Amino acid sequence: MNSIKLLALDIDGTTMRNNNTLSAKVRQSIEKAIANGIIVVVASGRPYGTMPKQILEIEGIDYVIASNGSAVYDKNGKCIRRFLLDENEVVKLLGIIEPYDLILEAFIDGLTYTDKRYSDDPIKYGCHEDYVDYVRSAHGHIEDMKSFILEHKAELDSIEIIEHNPAVLKMLWDKIENNTDKFYITSSTPDFMEFMDKNAGKASALKWLCNELNIDKSSVATCGNADNDADMIEWAGLGVAVQNAVKSCKQHAQLIVPSNEDDGVAALIEKIFSPTYKF
Repeated sequence: MNSIKLLALDIDGTTMRNNNTLSAKVRQSIEKAIANGIIVVVASGRPYGTMPKQILEIEGIDYVIASNGSAVYDKNGKCIRRFLLDENEVVKLLGIIEPYDLILEAFIDGLTYTDKRYSDDPIKYGCHEDYVDYVRSAHGHIEDMKSFILEHKAELDSIEIIEHNPAVLKMLWDKIENNTDKFYITSSTPDFMEFMDKNAGKASALKWLCNELNIDKSSVATCGNADNDADMIEWAGLGVAVQNAVKSCKQHAQLIVPSNEDDGVAALIEKIFSPTYKF
């Protein structure tokens, strides 16, 4: 076995199919990896409270990196590492976006609070139909998200802007980056811009976890599909992108496996156990 001791997997668009389900082949492959001593870590942009049950119910998944690395949880759902957003930077962010009518979400203590307009009609704002139930399962459906965020500015794991117009997202991204260096800004889908503390990120969380477990990065494999996966793909000893991944992931990947629709994670695990494949 090619010396891989830890495998970190993104969920949406990587491990799960586009219809938000886990294939039997991928599940069996993950179980095989765990049975053979590989530590399998979930690494997702989702807050902990919205992680798919199909993933968390797999026996042996002991760690979850949530909210793009803002928080790390153990197998009992206990948060063992967290970086909250800086209150002053939250206020600054709200000031920058004040002139714009945006759909916002906030992650607090593993739960999602979303703009009621979005949960009332997710498809109108670009949500795929297979994720409508996910959006509507948010813990809170808020009429005035800007006021809600301001009220809870000391409790935030993450803030998300959801905007279907890429030109508007880029304009906001540039404006915010030019006015503060205290955020880790990334995207899990083309319609999202996500803000965490500057110390967050999947790679940052993964480095910390590997240090705690005394695992060198040369023994770490990661797999993802979106911009928020690029840092951990670049950092790992074996960084892997699925075929449907964005350019930034593929640029940093050492290996491209089939898409999430074609059980790419299962193909990766098969390679890890292949006696003829060398990293």
